[in-house]
Amino acid sequence: MRRMIYKAGLGLAALCVTSATSFAEQSYLCAINEIYECVGITGCKRVSPKRANLAGVMVLDVKKKQVRLAPLGGKPRTDNIESVTVTDEAILLYGRGMRKVDRTWSAVIALKTGNFSGGISTLLSSFAWSGTCSSKPDGSDEQ
Repeated sequence: MRRMIYKAGLGLAALCVTSATSFAEQSYLCAINEIYECVGITGCKRVSPKRANLAGVMVLDVKKKQVRLAPLGGKPRTDNIESVTVTDEAILLYGRGMRKVDRTWSAVIALKTGNFSGGISTLLSSFAWSGTCSSKPDGSDEQ
């Protein structure tokens, strides 16, 4: 009986590792719904994606560790994701730059709901954003 429970536990652990790995190798299409800029003393206010230097839609390629942005009327660009951590409930992302070296960004995607939130820190202000992501079918992230 103990051996059966032990083997079942090992099987479940292997399944969890496989699931986390498969999530880590997917691409996600994310739409930003809201962006707020926060500045000392004056507080936070809602701003446009252009003001935050973000696209309304982005593709997160977790396997390649890249984010592709294509702002409306703007030039598409790709930036590297420096860190990807996958837990049972979320994907945690971190990067620097996005054309400027004096900024960092981070984001979290809920695996069950697709909700995501993130932020950008700069020398003068910070931006907070939220939206929704959905996993893309294999091969659909080709440009």
